[in-house]
Amino acid sequence: MPSTLTLRRQIRSVRNTKKITKAMELVSGAKMRKAVAAALATRSYARCAWDLLAHLSSRADRALHPLLAVRPIRRSAVVILSSNRGLCGSFNTHLALKGIEAIRRAREQGARDVDIITFGKRARDTVARHGYVINADFVKADITNSITDISGIIHMITRGYSDGSLDRVDIVSSTFVSSVKQDIEAWQLLPLNASLGTARGGITQQKAEDRDAGKADYSQFVFEPSEQHVLGHIIPRLLETQIFQSVLETEASEHSARMMAMHNATEAASDMVGELELSFNRIRQSAITQEIAELSAGRAALEV
Repeated sequence: MPSTLTLRRQIRSVRNTKKITKAMELVSGAKMRKAVAAALATRSYARCAWDLLAHLSSRADRALHPLLAVRPIRRSAVVILSSNRGLCGSFNTHLALKGIEAIRRAREQGARDVDIITFGKRARDTVARHGYVINADFVKADITNSITDISGIIHMITRGYSDGSLDRVDIVSSTFVSSVKQDIEAWQLLPLNASLGTARGGITQQKAEDRDAGKADYSQFVFEPSEQHVLGHIIPRLLETQIFQSVLETEASEHSARMMAMHNATEAASDMVGELELSFNRIRQSAITQEIAELSAGRAALEV
């Protein structure tokens, strides 16, 4: 049985840890609110942009732009988004495992080569530990403020698909649902097809009647100055929007997961302090009872 001195030190240590986890919970909560606001502010625009891409891919002549091309899948790319920091539960592990699942699925579907692109240290390290070679790793800032922060990934994807070195691109990201729920998914960015309009959960999730009511008839559009000129400018921008939105959603999910992880750690520390204090009081009470018994026995011996 541990001594009261040992228990007192353990109680002090756990209380200090509780202060740290509580402070981290408050910091993560502030960051989460900011990240969620950024993700929600652009979600509707990203949803409409995704629907527009789906309609363009079904109606436009695919020969007008290389990003509309559809080829047999020989080389695929999987982009895995994650965070730089831990202490957010199993969030990054789930992202990395979903990425590994997407890599295996691409190979099963016939891709001879699968390029692995990571954005965030945690998924990169986890995927590398599973024996996979990272083809490209982009430095991620703790907070993504603008689309220029991910210009390297965008350029690599669009250039690779345009010149034919990539035949398919999948994105592994997380969609913010609530502070206690994040949906991790692997979704197809390229090639574009009409079914993509309902393929993504958080960004394109709408009621069927709302989606049908807001659907426009793109066959009535008139392109000025020309269809090829307009598509050449709009398709890369719309794809950038999808990648940027996925980064924002993943960051909002990251801070939510970390806030909940720190909240759970704080609650666990409180429970541990309670158990340690109970053990401390039991030992101290036992020592006091023994001392009283010894005093009573000594007094009785003197009276005899």
